[in-house]
Amino acid sequence: MASTLTAVLETAAHGHEWPSALAALLDGPIPQRHIALRSDRAFTPGDVATLGSLRDRAQTHGITVSAECVLDDDADAIAWLGGAPTSLAAVVDATRALRQQGIAVRWWIPLSPVLVYRLEALYSLARAEAADPVLTPTGADAPVAQGRAALTTEDDLLFAADFVAYRLLDQEQALLSATRRGAYAALLQRLRAGGPNGEADGVSIPPDDGAGPGEARDGGRIRQQIAHAADVVGVLSDGVRGLLQWGRSKTPLGRRARPPLQAGDPLPRLMLIGAYGGDHVGDTAILGGVLLRMHARHGSTHAVLMSQRPEHTRHLVAMLETPVQVTVAPYVASEVAATLSQVDGVVFAGGPLMDLPKQLVLHLHTVSLARHRGIPFLVEGIGAGPFVRRASEWIARRLLEMADRIVVRTSSDAAAPLMAGLRPETGRDPAFDYLATRGATLTKRSAADDQWHDRLLRGTAGRMIVGVNIRPIRHEWTAGAEAGKQAEYTRMIAERFEQRLAEAMRRVHASAPRPVTFLFFPMNAIQFGMSDLRSAFRIKQLLGAEADFRVWEGDATLDGVIGILRTMDAVITMRFHAAVFALSQQRRVIGIDYRIGKSYKVTALLRDAGRGDDCCRIDEMTVEWLVERLMAAAGTPPAQSATIL
Repeated sequence: MASTLTAVLETAAHGHEWPSALAALLDGPIPQRHIALRSDRAFTPGDVATLGSLRDRAQTHGITVSAECVLDDDADAIAWLGGAPTSLAAVVDATRALRQQGIAVRWWIPLSPVLVYRLEALYSLARAEAADPVLTPTGADAPVAQGRAALTTEDDLLFAADFVAYRLLDQEQALLSATRRGAYAALLQRLRAGGPNGEADGVSIPPDDGAGPGEARDGGRIRQQIAHAADVVGVLSDGVRGLLQWGRSKTPLGRRARPPLQAGDPLPRLMLIGAYGGDHVGDTAILGGVLLRMHARHGSTHAVLMSQRPEHTRHLVAMLETPVQVTVAPYVASEVAATLSQVDGVVFAGGPLMDLPKQLVLHLHTVSLARHRGIPFLVEGIGAGPFVRRASEWIARRLLEMADRIVVRTSSDAAAPLMAGLRPETGRDPAFDYLATRGATLTKRSAADDQWHDRLLRGTAGRMIVGVNIRPIRHEWTAGAEAGKQAEYTRMIAERFEQRLAEAMRRVHASAPRPVTFLFFPMNAIQFGMSDLRSAFRIKQLLGAEADFRVWEGDATLDGVIGILRTMDAVITMRFHAAVFALSQQRRVIGIDYRIGKSYKVTALLRDAGRGDDCCRIDEMTVEWLVERLMAAAGTPPAQSATIL
């Protein structure tokens, strides 16, 4: 197991003889530069002391020593933060002691069915404890987690692939060596191929390739710049194509004449476009509502949904129950013309029409080509903005000008500058239409949903149950920050909000007229689009065991979210569709508008629902305001707390 550079000594192989085996390596003939002691159990205080003395001896030989711990399936960061017994307790204690000795610590996190949905919290905890987390495959041939169960279900593989692609190879790429990035890329390819996670082709994850943190950060910046340049080139290419097609459609000879579209005109087959690929269960409910509206208004029975990540969108579409059959296709320019030849109408299927350049230029090409062919274009149940780029707003306006019908979801969307002179219809978010069809029996709940419901609600009889959905926020939409300091200011506001939220929860836990359980439910558990589970970890980290705060660490289905909401007395919501879902189930909603410096869609939604006093901007929220709202909810029966829109 030794090489000319690194020797790995496993305690499982050497039992209690590892100190002497490690000492022998220091005096051995092979010129190691690094020795790692890998253990399938937590290091004891005695192990830490022995490692410290051996580290001192190794330094005289120019050799570094590190400690590696392979986490077992009992490793649960959320449980450990709450003071519950878990194998992580000993791991964290040993990590802190080893770090005090100046010994680097690595946590190997097996990609097992039990741990896959805990990855966000485990990685976040490892970073907080200054340990190096390494994701490792499992299975018979896995070098580190040999014999551990491998991922086999489509849902588990999809969730794991998202984590590798967007947490490890995107958000954390600057922290990874070239060798580790290459191994993760191979693992990602294997996960997307649908097989066991690396077992069949022996994918292994090396700890590093000797690159120092400075080298990794510099390389990460270069890779980010290259990726950004590639995105810009792609946007420009699609933009030129879209502008040429739009210009052509503006001429009398460049568009096919047809009579105005009327209600009842048949559109049996549709192409649906929007922000699909970055969708979550809220967007899926929007899709369900749009399909119901098109079926009722135009007799639609089939739809081709264009997505930038088709596999992810197929996973979500399977959660719906509608009279329209949906096929998911890749949303790329080469697919658009062929798909348009098969449909009778194009629909922008709800959600925000906002500053997403890569999507906007593709929409411009698609809608302009549809106009050229005389195919109707409808905009159904959208939000208007926000925009920070004038070019993006210009394209969005051109799209709306080509629409046969525009329906927006709130009164503030109708009043947006983007809509000036277009006379849009003001309705409601299409998700409400679909959610209204979900009866007492939720036929699309999964077995995993049921298991989480049982776990989260255990022992809550007679308690007040408060749902919580909080999300990380981006700095691009922040208003009021100094030039060049948006990211820093946004981070400060987000951290201050999380601290105030945790303090309000402590106070309510201590003084509510009946015991309170806070249940965190994710609307978006995956890393693409920013995982809600990141916020759940931070809140739990702030609370510890000072309040009963439980976290749904899973990828909930649409019906699964509805089911858990029906058990709640009140819901603290930051995501727009968490508020929509809660209102649809007649829960009392306490909204947090996450747009810093300017009111946004959560404010508009609750104002339209007559609940404006129950919403506050993230940068204006105080502990006292939230405590007052929660204490008011504690005395309000759920059935009287809100009105279905």
